[in-house]
Amino acid sequence: MSRIVIAGGGVAGLEALVALRRHLGPDPRIDLLEANAELVERPMAVAEPFGGAAPRHFDLARIVADHGAVLRADRLGSVEPTERRLRTVRGDVLDYDALLIAVGARADIAVPGALTFTGPRDVGALRHLLVDLVARRVRAVAFAVPAGVTWALPLYELALMTAEHLRTAGVEDARLALVTAERNPLEVFGARTASRIRALLAERGIGLWTNTVPLRVGADGLAIVGGNSIAAERVVALPRLDGPWIGGLPHDPDGFIPTDAHGAVPGARAVWAAGDGTAFPIKQGGLAAQQADAAAEAIAAHLGAALDPAPFRPELRGLLLDPRGARVLTQENGAPPDAVMWSAPSKVATQYLAPYLAARGGAAADRDREASLEPAAPLS
Repeated sequence: MSRIVIAGGGVAGLEALVALRRHLGPDPRIDLLEANAELVERPMAVAEPFGGAAPRHFDLARIVADHGAVLRADRLGSVEPTERRLRTVRGDVLDYDALLIAVGARADIAVPGALTFTGPRDVGALRHLLVDLVARRVRAVAFAVPAGVTWALPLYELALMTAEHLRTAGVEDARLALVTAERNPLEVFGARTASRIRALLAERGIGLWTNTVPLRVGADGLAIVGGNSIAAERVVALPRLDGPWIGGLPHDPDGFIPTDAHGAVPGARAVWAAGDGTAFPIKQGGLAAQQADAAAEAIAAHLGAALDPAPFRPELRGLLLDPRGARVLTQENGAPPDAVMWSAPSKVATQYLAPYLAARGGAAADRDREASLEPAAPLS
């Protein structure tokens, strides 16, 4: 019996698991390496500080069991591609016929002195900042997108939600600014979306500094490249992402894994990779799932399935959680928005994993949660 090992239990790894079972049936043994016990709907964490529902949690053991796989509470340490063998962090040695690496990237501080928002663990700190703003202990906040960050959508959501929170609380004298190294706001979606986002920020009273690289928080506010500073008492920033640096595999200067159009890792026999740990520049859950779909098809063909694997053709879509109405964003010249795809309370749409999760529901603590999103409309 063939053995597939999937390293990583995030969206990309689980999307690949469900896809592989669909393509190959029950015969291959599939081991999933993941030290965390749950899949957390991390992109929804931006809404929680403002009274939105907490991100849903899904029991990883249940997902893995439902797909006839074996969950190993461990992480990938290194790979020996020539031997088709890997070593885990705990020291176990596993042989494989196909290995999919979906371990993600590592978040690090990009703007020293800022509140670095990475997801659920930073919700409390952001709530404290909101309390200080409403109490007028803080009057000026900058939201900073560091250089090298290609998926900036969460910070725009935080800025818009903060502006609406202050408006509702009757605070009219706070100053909010969005400072970004991007040439245009949310430039990955193209010029048309950038223009609309620019107008949206102006409408909400949020100052915009583009093509401005934030460095650190200092005595004069947010220091930027060029020696100047932007007045701000507090700064909220996105993290810098570093590659996973997997021993035995090729990587770029930042530790990210190169892949071909089918997710195969050059020079590493029977190894594929998908998600934020790859060298693909845009780190976003929907694109990670699309990479996983391409890799799963390639792995299935490698193991004898009668299919012609399709290459990874990125279609960038996003859901902007504007508190006055969620908005679908699509990349210019990309596929049109799918209204059904965005009808559920989730920000990551996937071909295989999302329908399974929607049918099963969240973990026990979240089963009674009401949907917090209405079907979203295209940005206009």
